[in-house]
Amino acid sequence: MRTQKAGSTAKTLLASLALVVAAGTLGACGAPSSSDVSAPSASATPSSTAPATPSAELMAKLVPSDARIIANPAKPRTTLILFTDYQCPYCAKMDTLIERAKKEYGSEVRIVVRNFPLPMHENAPLAAKAVEAAAEQGALEKMSHLVFSKQAEWAKSTSGQAETFTGYARELGLNMDRFAKDFASPAVATRVQRDLDDAKELGLRGTPSLVLEGQLLQVDSSDYNTLKSPLDQVLGN
Repeated sequence: MRTQKAGSTAKTLLASLALVVAAGTLGACGAPSSSDVSAPSASATPSSTAPATPSAELMAKLVPSDARIIANPAKPRTTLILFTDYQCPYCAKMDTLIERAKKEYGSEVRIVVRNFPLPMHENAPLAAKAVEAAAEQGALEKMSHLVFSKQAEWAKSTSGQAETFTGYARELGLNMDRFAKDFASPAVATRVQRDLDDAKELGLRGTPSLVLEGQLLQVDSSDYNTLKSPLDQVLGN
């Protein structure tokens, strides 16, 4: 049961997360309707004022000490956090955008990937565990790319998903004994649940969810420029 203190912390974090919502509906899984957030008018333009530095408390919630980092420059100028659901088709599209952003901004931007398996996606938690198990062998991106690229094979399956993900690990040449152990380990399950709990406490509603400089971005997973633009703004490009 959550304590009153935890609830107060959640409210503080939510107050810190400034929602940046583009006019119109962008593709996402489980996204809030327009009535749930205050959207700017269609004529609104991004503010030229630099966003306030996120609080240490907010950053600790967004990026735990053991977070999975796929771009880790020696002196990052900012941090981009992605909450993803491996069964979400929009997250599969976002995977391509994140890979492109890593190539373009990886020397300046730290990129963190966290799990947010939505309740509507029954196979998402197991997929997250498979990716986390691969991450224990340094193959997070290889496994996530494979899981996303073959999403149609397992997303609607009602059985055999564990065998499917194990097959992907074998295809990647991972140590299968270690993968099997990590795939079933309480530590991996706890990590996935921790990410999910943090996403809920932060008030995130859908996937993919991206946070930059304490702001929740609404990025069109089919348009790289909607990710590039806020990155350029923060970096002063």
